[in-house]
Amino acid sequence: MNAWGDVVARARGLSSHLLQPAQLELLRRCASVPALAVQLSSLGLLPAGEKGTPADSVAGALADEHALELHLRRRAAASLGLLARWAADRCALLAPLFDDEDRRSLRALVRGVLSAQPPALRQADLIATPALPQRALEQLARAGDLTTISASLVAWGHPFGGPLASQARLQRPDLLQIEMALARAFASRARQLGADDAAMSRFVERTIDLENLRAALVLSAQATELEPAALFIEGGALITLDDLRFAAALQQPGQPAPAPRALALQLGARVRGTPLEAALGARSSEAAPGRAAESYDDDAALRALVAEQRAFARRDPLGLGPVVLFALRQREELRSLMRLLWSVSLGMPAERRAQAAGGAA
Repeated sequence: MNAWGDVVARARGLSSHLLQPAQLELLRRCASVPALAVQLSSLGLLPAGEKGTPADSVAGALADEHALELHLRRRAAASLGLLARWAADRCALLAPLFDDEDRRSLRALVRGVLSAQPPALRQADLIATPALPQRALEQLARAGDLTTISASLVAWGHPFGGPLASQARLQRPDLLQIEMALARAFASRARQLGADDAAMSRFVERTIDLENLRAALVLSAQATELEPAALFIEGGALITLDDLRFAAALQQPGQPAPAPRALALQLGARVRGTPLEAALGARSSEAAPGRAAESYDDDAALRALVAEQRAFARRDPLGLGPVVLFALRQREELRSLMRLLWSVSLGMPAERRAQAAGGAA
């Protein structure tokens, strides 16, 4: 085995427990939360009871939406924790995977604070990591403002604490600047580690490019005082600072095409066949002015990232491709399960439940 052979074997083993499309289809058919809990138990996604215990009584204790959500999130976190422990002193080279989960978690928590979302809703589909365990996420979800979140992170020695604290000190913190500060901190740490692995390097590049694409879409769809250079993140491969400047210029009157569509045309062949093309999707031609979020398809981008890493895993089965692939597939699975859980809880029709769950595989 090479330096990563044992971790790759562990990642492949964990991947074998992820849901297959046929299993997800069984879950989509559940019309109630208790029925969903029973089906999750039968698939091994809930704790097994003692021998001879009926499946419905095993799942009964977890037939509440919030209890199910917490269990599924803890299950995902346990798998990441297992990879971290298995990597031991090599864990620092896996930091981009854990940092990206932390970045996503903090972005969701900050959005929740700024929009006055109830604390219980701020943690949906967040995966705890060694640096931000479940108790830490729960504490941050209860925070009342950005200052409290950043102060807690600084006290814990988390690398994203400093960038958030700088934003918290501003008189009027801007959500876009906060999100880009987190992405910039992620990129800086990832570049410092400099893992000599093609799959991990591509994952970092794509993550940075996707964040630069988000910034470009926002610049193209709404006026802002922020300069493109203040939002651009070094380390990507496809999106340039000139692209962000082009996007900002689309706010000028007299543009012949809707801004997101014009941006997609500008990027053209550069993003073809990549997760960025998937992120832009067909909706780039339909997004209304001021609705940049609607022109970024996060689900499609994640599916494309999974497909890209699957190709790396096939080409270099003993590199980090299988490890990155597992982390992304687990994120995709948890997202599908959370959407399915809450669509069932809200009593959505079967066809709406299927749309909400997506297609984790």
